[in-house]
Amino acid sequence: MQTEITTRHFNLGEDQTETIEADLAKLERFSPRPVQSVKVTITHEAGIFSADSVVHLKNQEFRAKGEGREPEFAVAELVESLRKQLAKWKGKISGKQKGEEGGLGRAMLADAGLFEDTVEKPEGFVLRDLDLTGAKAAFATTDAPFLVFRNVESNRLGVIYRRDNGELGHMEASE
Repeated sequence: MQTEITTRHFNLGEDQTETIEADLAKLERFSPRPVQSVKVTITHEAGIFSADSVVHLKNQEFRAKGEGREPEFAVAELVESLRKQLAKWKGKISGKQKGEEGGLGRAMLADAGLFEDTVEKPEGFVLRDLDLTGAKAAFATTDAPFLVFRNVESNRLGVIYRRDNGELGHMEASE
């Protein structure tokens, strides 16, 4: 990781530089990809140190700011902000890479009990061809949050769901 620290209106001591570089090096642990470079600019004005930073990863850039009475405190605030950003992004990336199923996909799996005639439950979602009456009947026998089906009468995608008042609702995709 390439680190560049720039100061304005003051000079950093050797110990301060080492402390700041050590704090910045910790960011590698929270990044899903290698950190290519970190650029930090620390400014001293009216007794307050302000730190601005840009972290470059392959095809990604993160920015943060921090303030404090000492340059190390300003950089610590900045590093904490970057750590949160990197951890959040790492979670999104790793979730996509693992192919996590959730929300709509999870509710449509065979475990929802919608495949009563099937000997073997399918691995994923199966779009069933049903009319509106059949779809309501199939949905009423399950505790799934909704049922997605292809309406054979209109040849459109339909969804049956339970309203807050307990009655069944129906939506259909438009052309």
